[in-house]
Amino acid sequence: MKILLKKFGQFSIGPFVGALLGFITVPLITYFISTAEYGRSSMFTLAQSTMSMVLYLGMDQAFVREFNHEKDRVERLLANAMLLPMCMAFLFSVLLLCFTERVSLLLFDVPYEKLPVYALALMLPFMVLENFGLLKIRMEERGMQYSLYVILLKLLTLCFTVILFLSYEKSFHSVIYATAGAEIITGIVISLTSLRKIPFLRISPDKALLSRMLCFGLPLMPAAILGWALTSMDKLMLRGMCSFSELGLYSAAYKIVSVLGIVQACFTLFWTPVAYRWYEAEKGKECFSAVNRIVSIAMTCLCLIILLCKDIVAFILGKDFAQAIYIFPFIILYPIMYTMSEANAVGIGFARKTQYNILISALSGVINILLNSLLIPILAGKGAAMATGISYIVFFWARTLISRKFWYAFPLKRYIVYSAVILLNCFAHTFAAAWTPYLVSLVCVLALAPEAWRALKECKSTLLEAGEG
Repeated sequence: MKILLKKFGQFSIGPFVGALLGFITVPLITYFISTAEYGRSSMFTLAQSTMSMVLYLGMDQAFVREFNHEKDRVERLLANAMLLPMCMAFLFSVLLLCFTERVSLLLFDVPYEKLPVYALALMLPFMVLENFGLLKIRMEERGMQYSLYVILLKLLTLCFTVILFLSYEKSFHSVIYATAGAEIITGIVISLTSLRKIPFLRISPDKALLSRMLCFGLPLMPAAILGWALTSMDKLMLRGMCSFSELGLYSAAYKIVSVLGIVQACFTLFWTPVAYRWYEAEKGKECFSAVNRIVSIAMTCLCLIILLCKDIVAFILGKDFAQAIYIFPFIILYPIMYTMSEANAVGIGFARKTQYNILISALSGVINILLNSLLIPILAGKGAAMATGISYIVFFWARTLISRKFWYAFPLKRYIVYSAVILLNCFAHTFAAAWTPYLVSLVCVLALAPEAWRALKECKSTLLEAGEG
């Protein structure tokens, strides 16, 4: 247990400090620029995440899956895994440079915002270098080194944002250039340190390895594209149906919630290599069950505690963005349900049934689009948040049930209870008035506390018996 907690702690330092720096960056930005300007900067972030989703071709996930099989030839594995994503990154960059005005019109409603598009084109190859460098460090379970690079990225973003606001202009341009500059420098640093021993030019493509990796990774692509609807349609539909100001409010709430992604990031970074190692070592299913139980109860309690503290969010964002706290509750379901699903869904990877990710993403993505189209015209940002939250409930259950089918029949009763509790509290904090939502959350936290303590004791005992102490 102590060994696992030490590794978890090392991986947690980077996301924790990074989240703290991000927590400082968001109110700094909302202080200097308007909601409409913040909405425009969020379109750049959306374009960045959308392109990064497509250009990897699932090879990053294939690298993770093959790492333990190719542990003695990591350099060869990494060189082959990076080949296609780097080609795709350069292709996307060329396309952005060729269609700059059209991209500017699509993102910012005007054709003359060329510099932000150039910044996006320039940063894409460096994003690939950064991602694969971090993946290598992560799979080698070097938590402290990983954390240092995560902190570097967030610190550079914060510093560049402050410098540009003070010396350049107080607009969305400064936010975009700070983001791009931080990504480029971090990519260069990781290349010169973690990737310097990879002999890219001396390793010929391994057709058998590439074929095996593509067979694992390509089925993730349709799932990723469909999953794009789950993560991006809320912002795109708000962009089409409402103003940049409403999009700015929603994006501010989303950014604050993304700080909660510290827990999601820490757990995922730690859990994926450990889960695959346990599977290869044929650890007992009781180890996985203990982790699943503690993660589900911990995330449920965390959700309730954050809802109890939502007024702090309004204070941090400032008066112009204060209405974001009524958008805030349902967006919390994104990191909460995603983290819970990560604990349960490893059975899909164990069985190499990645094609089922297409079904999972299609189901939750279609529900997301339908709910957005129904709720945004009525509730604007609140409607988009509800659509996102409910879609992630569906996402969690789809991953859980499919993993259970191909792995083992772990119990579901606790997940039904936790899902119901989370939904009840999100509805209360979005629509109920006065002290009612706070009373509901407080009662639920007190009721779940004994179960959380029992889960912690069971997890500790089980892992000690399994030799993971």
